[in-house]
Amino acid sequence: MWTFKMYFQDDGEFFEYDPFGMTGAAGTEKAFPYLESLLSFLELDPEDWEPLIQQAASDLEQSFSTGGPAQADRMMQALGELGARHIYFQLLYLRCFERKATGSLEPRMVEELRLLPAQLKVYQEQARIFLERILDIDRVGREVRQNTRTAYFFDKPHDPDLFHFEPVPASFGVIRNGECGEILYPNTIRDLIDFSLRECVKREIPVRRCRSCGRYFPIIGRITAEYCSRPSASGKLCRSTAPVRKWAESRRSDQVFQEYRREYKRRFAWIKTGKLTEEQFAAWHKAAKARKKDCDREVISMDEFKEWLKNS
Repeated sequence: MWTFKMYFQDDGEFFEYDPFGMTGAAGTEKAFPYLESLLSFLELDPEDWEPLIQQAASDLEQSFSTGGPAQADRMMQALGELGARHIYFQLLYLRCFERKATGSLEPRMVEELRLLPAQLKVYQEQARIFLERILDIDRVGREVRQNTRTAYFFDKPHDPDLFHFEPVPASFGVIRNGECGEILYPNTIRDLIDFSLRECVKREIPVRRCRSCGRYFPIIGRITAEYCSRPSASGKLCRSTAPVRKWAESRRSDQVFQEYRREYKRRFAWIKTGKLTEEQFAAWHKAAKARKKDCDREVISMDEFKEWLKNS
């Protein structure tokens, strides 16, 4: 029996599945920060995953036309690469693995795979709109349930571009550390998206764009949090590095201003002594502001800015 399940607990989300798709025992567990699987899926570029799904569909079609196992193996290779890229695609891989292992692959699955990319793009866009209109605290406030009541009539959105909720295969049971909770046994990637969004509404957890990386992050705890602690390619967290970087940028900006202000006062005094006309000062001032802006943006270095002030 094939097994794949997902559940939330505290500040995390957990996936358990049978890596072989057929033993019925959840031998693999993966844990992520709360909402990370959904947010990272919405950030995926279709160009990075659509070709692999289409390749899997072509391989499966060829396996039916030739009757050989090699094409089906290539299909599983493509889906395995997808599963390694994101946990949601692991669901697709395991479902197909089970069908292949039990000899229950069917021709209709070719068309299902071919239609899947277009469906996933729609779900991605609908979920992004949900984040903006229901969960984004800086756009619509922190009243997640009230935002949902305004946008939906029962489970149907007033705007068809918004995510449509549907029944999902969920149960209730023991999760981690002897606790109990709701458990999703997804059949499709759509079930995973649905389950994650409804969990945000149920727990009234809004999201915000990080002031450093610009990615959405769930606001759990301090409502004034501005920087995320989501995983990044560098392994560093915005919450740890952004305040330090902000301080460094502010300090550097102050140094640039002090150099500019010192030279400004010196040249302004030259007008009274007759060393500089008002027209000459105005021309210098305009050029100095442009150079200061370049230095603030790090187009030129501090040393280059100071050298220009000295020789201008």
